[in-house]
Amino acid sequence: MNTRAHTLKFEISLITFLVAATCLLYAPKVNAATCVFSSTNLELGSVSEEVRCLQRYLNGAGFTVSDSGVGSAGSETNQFQSKTLSAVQRWQVANGVSPSTGTWGPLSRAKYLTLTTSTPAPTIPVPTTPTVPIVSSEQRSARSAIQDARDEYEDALEDYEDAKDDGDGVGKAKTYLSDAQEDLLKALYAFIDEDYAKALSYGKNAKESVEDAYDEMGGSGDDKDDAKQAIEDADEAYDDAKDEINDADDDGEDVDKARDILADAKDALKDAEDEYDDGDYNDAIEYAKDAEALIKKALKAL
Repeated sequence: MNTRAHTLKFEISLITFLVAATCLLYAPKVNAATCVFSSTNLELGSVSEEVRCLQRYLNGAGFTVSDSGVGSAGSETNQFQSKTLSAVQRWQVANGVSPSTGTWGPLSRAKYLTLTTSTPAPTIPVPTTPTVPIVSSEQRSARSAIQDARDEYEDALEDYEDAKDDGDGVGKAKTYLSDAQEDLLKALYAFIDEDYAKALSYGKNAKESVEDAYDEMGGSGDDKDDAKQAIEDADEAYDDAKDEINDADDDGEDVDKARDILADAKDALKDAEDEYDDGDYNDAIEYAKDAEALIKKALKAL
């Protein structure tokens, strides 16, 4: 993945973390592991028991390396890979370590010592009835818009990378994805400032930019669903027509012309599937429609 795409993915990870931090302000903290780190930097590709202890610390401190499987709580490893890098970056941002590169170096080790060796704050009695923050409808709408835009952005970014790897045309998709990423950050800042109307507006703008990016890549998420449905409908119609033509043949009818036309429909259906695989969803829909038209013509030829 190129540097720009990696940066975008990190900044969206940052968005996910900060939104969660804002919305879950009252979540209880979990005790983290205590580690002794040497002067050796821990970075992408490092393999050591210090990495395992670092993962335990991050998982316990709320900066989850992985929700399940390798790197999750209880399944920490000695290998510093991309998920560990992302967790360290989130920890660095939250604790003011800059630049937040994801490398566990001198600044991170110093901050870690400050956090783990400081004098504990005095215990504050827990009230019998906990205070629950009131969430307004404006806040819920803004949060939902940001989350929806973030999810669609991440899907679009993955599709963009796949399209580039396949050599498909992507037009100005990268520009639109950058616009979406910028609007997501603005939405987050507005959300933190409790300007929920502005956060909602930026969230919607981000979603529109994602749709523009899909258009540049040959189709939106809705186009993809429509193409898939069109192919499935045509495929089902083809199977029904094939059965009907075979029944007519068993009854002694002349079905040669119908079978020739049905063969053309099969070719059109194959073209639709190829276009779908290439991400050309509008062309896939057109080929599926051609297939259905040929299927109807084949049945009329009986």
